[in-house]
Amino acid sequence: MEHDNGRRTFCKLGLAGIGTVFGLSALGGGAVFLGSPALTNRTEGQWIEVGSKDDFSEDTFSQVILEFSIQDGWAYSETRMLAYVRRKGDELIALSAVCTHLGCNVRFEEDRGEFVCPCHAGVYDMEGKNIAGPPPAPLSRLPVKVEDDVVFVFNKQEEEEHHG
Repeated sequence: MEHDNGRRTFCKLGLAGIGTVFGLSALGGGAVFLGSPALTNRTEGQWIEVGSKDDFSEDTFSQVILEFSIQDGWAYSETRMLAYVRRKGDELIALSAVCTHLGCNVRFEEDRGEFVCPCHAGVYDMEGKNIAGPPPAPLSRLPVKVEDDVVFVFNKQEEEEHHG
C-alpha cells in the first residue's frame, strides 16, 4: 500500500508540473498578444515638409519645426521636434536641435556661427560637431530630400538605405 501512495504522489506532482508549464505558456502568450504594441512598438520615421528649396540660404541655418504623430502602445499623440536646415552648395543639411548631453534644445547663434545649448554651455560648430562643453557626441544629422522644389526632412536619424 505504501508503494501505491508513492506512485500516486508522483503522478499528482507530474500532472501539476505539466499543468503549470502549459498554464504559464498560455498566460505568457496571452500577455505578449495583449501587450504587444507596448512591448514591440517601434515608431517609424516620417518625412515632414518644411518649405521650399528657396526658403533656405547658404549663409545661415533656418529653424524648422517638425510636427508628426507617434504611437506609444495603443495611444497616438502629436509631437513637435526642432531642427535646423541650411543650404550647402547643391545639397541641404538638416541637424536635430536636440543636445546630445541631456536633450535640451540648442539654438543657432548666427553671429558666432555656432549652436549653443543654454542649459550646460555645450557648443557645436556649423557641421553639428561638438566642440566645447559636456556634449558627448555631435548633433544628429537628419536626412533631407527635395521633390518638386519642396523640402522634406526625415524626423529620425537612420541608415541611408532606410529613408530613400
